[in-house]
Amino acid sequence: MENQYTIIYDIDHHRDARIKTNGDGQELEFTFMVPAVSVPHFFELLLQLWTGKVNKAEINGYGFAVTYYLTVEEKNLCVETLIPSDDGCKPIFSNYKFDFERFAKALAKAFSEYLHEQKNKGLYPLNPLEVDEYCHHLSNEVIENYEKFSTIINESELNMIRPVEERKGNTLLDDVLAIYLLKSEKEGIEFLLKNDYKKVNGLGYHVVSFHGEGLEETVLQTVFDDSDDAVNCMELLVQSLDNGHGRDILGI
Repeated sequence: MENQYTIIYDIDHHRDARIKTNGDGQELEFTFMVPAVSVPHFFELLLQLWTGKVNKAEINGYGFAVTYYLTVEEKNLCVETLIPSDDGCKPIFSNYKFDFERFAKALAKAFSEYLHEQKNKGLYPLNPLEVDEYCHHLSNEVIENYEKFSTIINESELNMIRPVEERKGNTLLDDVLAIYLLKSEKEGIEFLLKNDYKKVNGLGYHVVSFHGEGLEETVLQTVFDDSDDAVNCMELLVQSLDNGHGRDILGI
C-alpha cells in the first residue's frame, strides 16, 4: 500500500548507518558515517521535534555527503536534502513529506528489529574485551538515546508549537516558550528569544520580545534567521538600557 510506512535500519560494509525509509510513495535514505556519534544525535533531534522544543533541525557534519533539513509542519515531518552537484555548480535539492507519527514509530520498530538481530547473532550486548564500546555503532549512548526516543514517541502525542495570538496588529508570543532570557535590572525590562515557526504576520524563525512593569509583551520589528544574531541584539539592547539610552531605542 502506498501509505504504508516501512523503515530498515542497518550498518553497511563501510560501517555506515543507513536508515532506508519508504512511506506515502516516497523513498529516502539517511546515511550516517559516524554512527556512534550521529545516530544518537539523530534520535535526539527527532525527539526535540516531536516534543515541540524546536520546529526545525539541520543534520550536517561528520563527513556527510548530504545535508538534511527537518521541519515540522502541522503533523508532518518535512525533509529537504541538499546534495552537492558533481560539476560543482548548483546543488541538488529534494523534498519529502512524511506523517511524523508513522515515520517515528516505524523508525523505533526498525531499530528494535536490528537490535534483536544483533542479540540473536551474539553481537550484543557488547564484549568490552573485543570492541571499543565508545566508538561502536551500538554504544551505550546510541542505545540510551534510542530507548528514550522510542519510549516517548510511543507514549505521547506529537506536540506541535501552537500558533501565536494576534491583537491590534501586534503579534503576542505568550503561548510560545522562550529559549533564551536576558534582563536589564536597571530598567526592569526582560527580553525573550522565541521561535515563531508559524511566521505570523511575516515574522521569521527567531523573534525577540520584551516586557516589563506596565509594559505588555512587544515584539521587535527586526527578525533573525540565526539565534546567535538574536542573542547579540538582546545583549546590545540590555547594555543600552543600562547606559540610559535603551528606552528610546525601544520606543517606550
